Amino acid sequence: MSLLSIPAQLRSFYALWPLHTWPPIHPSHNPKSLTHPTLWIHPPRDSVLLLSADVECLKWQAYLALRGLERVSVRWDVSPDGGVDGRLPCLHVTRSGEDGEELLAAHMIAEWVDKTLGIELGAGKFDGYRDEVARDESHAWVALLEGKVHAALVCPRTSTTPPPLTSNPTHSSSPNPNPLSSPLCSPSQTLPPLQT
Repeated sequence: MSLLSIPAQLRSFYALWPLHTWPPIHPSHNPKSLTHPTLWIHPPRDSVLLLSADVECLKWQAYLALRGLERVSVRWDVSPDGGVDGRLPCLHVTRSGEDGEELLAAHMIAEWVDKTLGIELGAGKFDGYRDEVARDESHAWVALLEGKVHAALVCPRTSTTPPPLTSNPTHSSSPNPNPLSSPLCSPSQTLPPLQT
């Protein structure tokens, strides 16, 4: 007999559990093996164009296209939690020289592209691009997407009609007049549409 014993009534009550143990659920089908690289992105606004609504994903889509890679699939049915560090985009690829697959974070995509194309970074005249025009176009797209387009997509206008302005700009009708607590994109939201 142990030092701590369970009373007989409580032991008979706990003996009822588990009432029923269900058998394990096995998947009804095996997932298809990866045949070519797949970029995991946020869903596009228009499923016909396949362009992500997220700026970071769109940047990597443009990067892969401008580097001349072919047969790269796009997948948007994955939650961002399924990506590396809980973020998208990710590139799902087969391991080179090994069996298996791996999921690459966004910052590793450029290195994978260089390895896939057999290019050492900085070794060529155009850093792995076909020509100077492709390199410049890629850098211009990335700069545009990381600059003005990113800002426009992060702070979209929610309404075409501006909120009413108060007569005294120092006293607003909002409950929190502290300018530091207001969102960064609020000034662009208060501008009226351009009338021509």
